[in-house]
Amino acid sequence: MMEETKDELRKDMESGEKEETVYDETGREKLVEDGEISPDEAGFMEGAEDDGEQGKCANCGAALLDDSLVETKIEGKTFWFCSAHCLEKYKEKKQVP
Repeated sequence: MMEETKDELRKDMESGEKEETVYDETGREKLVEDGEISPDEAGFMEGAEDDGEQGKCANCGAALLDDSLVETKIEGKTFWFCSAHCLEKYKEKKQVP
């Protein structure tokens, strides 16, 4: 069985054939567009979908704490870091401008 493309899945959600769900990227996007969840809630669920990987610094792997959390988008994807220092180290390592 072939997996549906993102466009096919979105079309099925719009027609009511499939229900939007926070457990996949397309569903989260649709729920945000419809105002049913906030972008923050979608981001939280994206982290949960990735088995909590986004609960760790993208550079050093340290647990993310609210008091020093740094969030940035790189090439359209959101990354979280435990500090501005780790963000800069990550950019150097990945050669991100």
